[in-house]
Amino acid sequence: MEYQTPGVYIREVDSGPKPIAAAATSIPGFLGLFEFKPKIDAIAITGSVGDQTVSGKLLPAVVDAKGAVKSTEAAVAALTEQFGLRRGKVKNLKTLLELNGHKVTFSKSDSGATKITSGKDASVEVSAEALSTAGVVTATDEKAVEALFNQVHTTFPLDKPQPRAAADLLAAYGIEYKSAEGTSLFDDYSVSPWPVTNKKEFFHWLQSFFAQYLVETESIEALVGKSITDPDDAADAVFDALTSDIALKGRFQDFLSQPSVFNFVSALQGFYDNGGGKAYVYLMGTKNLEGSIRGNEGVKSGLHAFDDAEDIALMAAPGTNAVQQKEVLEFCEIRRDRFAVLDGPIVSLGDMEIPASDKGYGAMYVPWVKITRPAWYTGAQEAGVTGPLRRKLSKTTKNEVYAPPSGFVCGVIARVDGERGVHKAPANEIVMGITGLSQSVNKIEQGQYNDRGINVIRDFRDRGIRIWGARTLATKSDASWKYVNVRRLFIMVEQSILAGSQWAVFEPNDQLLWTKLNRDVRAFLMRVWRNGALFGKTAEEAFFVKCDEESNPRYLIDAGQVNVSIGICPVKPAEFVVFSIGQWDGGASLNE
Repeated sequence: MEYQTPGVYIREVDSGPKPIAAAATSIPGFLGLFEFKPKIDAIAITGSVGDQTVSGKLLPAVVDAKGAVKSTEAAVAALTEQFGLRRGKVKNLKTLLELNGHKVTFSKSDSGATKITSGKDASVEVSAEALSTAGVVTATDEKAVEALFNQVHTTFPLDKPQPRAAADLLAAYGIEYKSAEGTSLFDDYSVSPWPVTNKKEFFHWLQSFFAQYLVETESIEALVGKSITDPDDAADAVFDALTSDIALKGRFQDFLSQPSVFNFVSALQGFYDNGGGKAYVYLMGTKNLEGSIRGNEGVKSGLHAFDDAEDIALMAAPGTNAVQQKEVLEFCEIRRDRFAVLDGPIVSLGDMEIPASDKGYGAMYVPWVKITRPAWYTGAQEAGVTGPLRRKLSKTTKNEVYAPPSGFVCGVIARVDGERGVHKAPANEIVMGITGLSQSVNKIEQGQYNDRGINVIRDFRDRGIRIWGARTLATKSDASWKYVNVRRLFIMVEQSILAGSQWAVFEPNDQLLWTKLNRDVRAFLMRVWRNGALFGKTAEEAFFVKCDEESNPRYLIDAGQVNVSIGICPVKPAEFVVFSIGQWDGGASLNE
C-alpha cells in the first residue's frame, strides 16, 4: 500500500494459523432399490456386420416393434445417426438405388467399366474395380466408395431413400438385420440423493419421492381426477392426495412394503433409533433388482449418484445381495473418502463368501435384526433361507419382521462418534430399536467370523444386544487396517487436511509456506491427540509433521510440488482383555 496523503490508514494482516476443521465422520449415504418397469419408449434395432453385433434405438413413432418404417424421413435420419451410415460405407449400391426409386440395370461397357442404366436412357459408367455388375461395391477404401457414391449421385440422386423397413436401409450399408424389439431409452428411475436429518423429514421425503414418481410415470388425470399442466403443481396435488385418497394411500403402503424398499426404510429407521443425524437418501428404480448398482457416472445414477455429496463418510445399501454389497465396498475403496457398512447374509455359518479388501474401507455385520412390524407394512416377508441353514434361523412372531443391520450400525457409529469420537471402535455398544436377531451366534462360533473380519451382533443375557466386533474386511489381507476405528480415523484426518490446506495451492513454494503448513497440520493433530485418538504420552510420540528442505528438494519444487510427510500413531481397540491370575501364598495376584 502506498501512502501519499497524510491521514490514518487501516491494513489487514494475516493473523497466522489457518485452523483445519475436522471432517464429518458419521454422515451416511443410503441406497435403496425398487422395481421399475419402464414404458416402451424406444425400439431397439439389432444387426450384425460379420461377427460384430451393432444396435441402435429409434422412437416408436419412427419404426414399430417389427422393424417396419412408419415415418420414412425420420427413420432414415435416425438409422443414419444410430448406425453411423455414411457415403463411404455403402456396400450394396443396387439396393440403395432401388430405395431411391431408380429402376436400373447393370452391365459391362465396351471399355470394361460397370454401366448403370435406367429406362429413361440415363446412364453412368463407373470403375469396375469399385462396383460389380451385380451392383455390389467392391472397393474397400472408404474414400473410393465415397467418390463412387458422388459419381452415381450426379445422375441418379441417392439422398432420399424410401425404405419400408429398417432392414432395407441397413442392407444397403452391409448390415444384416437381426431383430427389433420394444425397449426404453432409460432403464432406471433416478432422482438425486436428498439430505434428511430425522424420521419426520425422511418420511416426508418418501412421500415426495413417490408423488414425483407417479407424476412422471402415470397420467395425472387418472391419479387425482383432474388435468394439471404444471409438473410441480401436479406433484403437489398427488402429495396431498397420498394422505386423503384411500387408493393412493394404499399404493404408497404397497410401495413401502416391497422387500427391497422395506429394507431401505427399516434401515433408515434403525439409523435414527440409534442416534443418527444427517443422512443422504436415494432410491433407484430398476428392472433387475439383482443387477449392478454401480450406475452411470455420466448421469449420476446408482452409487455414482453420491459422487457430489462430499460430506458423506459412510455408505450403505441395505438388504442388497452379495454382489451389490461388493460393489459398495469397491466404490469406497476407489474413492478412499468413505467407509462401507455392509450387510452379511440373514443366516450364516461364518464360511460364506465375503468381498475382498486391501485397505479396509469397509466392514460386514451379521446377522440381521428383528424389529416390530410397522403399522404401514402390508407385505408377507420371506427370509429366503433353505436347507440346513433354515434350522439356524430364529423365527419372527406375527408382530416382527427382519431388517438388515447396516442402518442400525450406521446409527451406532454416529452415536459413538458424537459421544466419544471417531477413534472409539463402534463395538460393545447396544443396538436400539430391535426386538431380537435372525440368528444366535455364541462365543465359540464367533471365532471363525472374527478371524475373517466379519463383525457379529450378539445377544448377551442381562447386557442387551450389542455389536461384538470392530474389524474391517482387510483383516486377512493387511492386518494394519484390520480395525474399523483405525481406518475411519485415517479417513477423517486425510479429508480434514485435504480440505483445510486448499489455501496453499499456488502459494510461493518456499520456507515460509513450509512453516505455515507445518504449523497448521501440527495444530490440527495436536487437537486430535488431546481428544484421545492418538497413542503416546507426548505429542512427539503420537505424531510427526515434516515439511522442510529435506522433504522438498529442488527437483520437486521445480515440478510444482510441496511435500508434507505426516505420521500418526492411532489408538487401537482392546479387543482381547486378558487377566493373568496365579497362586500366591498371601492371596491372588492380578496382572492386566
